[in-house]
Amino acid sequence: MTSELHFLCTICREEYLEGIYEIKCTIEHTVKKYEKGECIAYQGDKVSHLYILSKGKVKTEIVSDSGLTVSVEEILAPYPLAAAFLFADNNHFPVDVIALEDCEVILVSKDSVEKQMSLIPDFLRGFIAFIANRVQFLSERLKIFSQKNIKAKIAYYILQREKNGEFNLGRSIASLAEYFGVERPSLSRALSEMKVDGVIKYETGKGKILKYNEIKELLG
Repeated sequence: MTSELHFLCTICREEYLEGIYEIKCTIEHTVKKYEKGECIAYQGDKVSHLYILSKGKVKTEIVSDSGLTVSVEEILAPYPLAAAFLFADNNHFPVDVIALEDCEVILVSKDSVEKQMSLIPDFLRGFIAFIANRVQFLSERLKIFSQKNIKAKIAYYILQREKNGEFNLGRSIASLAEYFGVERPSLSRALSEMKVDGVIKYETGKGKILKYNEIKELLG
């Protein structure tokens, strides 16, 4: 395998695809294909391989003991799945992974990944950097879930993305509602109320903070 792993390797990221062959960034692997709607992995499945989504798009969900399903994120190829859990003591998928379209997944054994890390230090550094970025992402999700209500979630999300008072949500309302774990109408209503109250100016994904003190007071 070559280009499928170049986003994990700091050398490969700076090379043209032809250059990846020259530095011998190769690793043994198998490939599995999944149809739209098929479950790639279930919450609790053992992570015995590095799963790399090489084609397609998936969504991840957490199912609680009570049966409540919470959407975590949508992932577009190329991207590793549950990479942080490959070397964990409790190496199990924390989420269900469901194909949103026809997908292709590359499976690399743990031994092969360890061998690649020992042969190519930049692969190891790239892998560690990816894990660190995932920890930051999950930390943000936890902070959002800890906010007491929808307006608080919106306020936190906006404040993390604002620059010089302006912000870009970077997601559709439907996608943002899934990200927050709330209903779309409730999210739209909360945004409208914040606009009416003059806290923010917002239209088609972009906006401006009008009252910093009030938006900060919304945080839980």
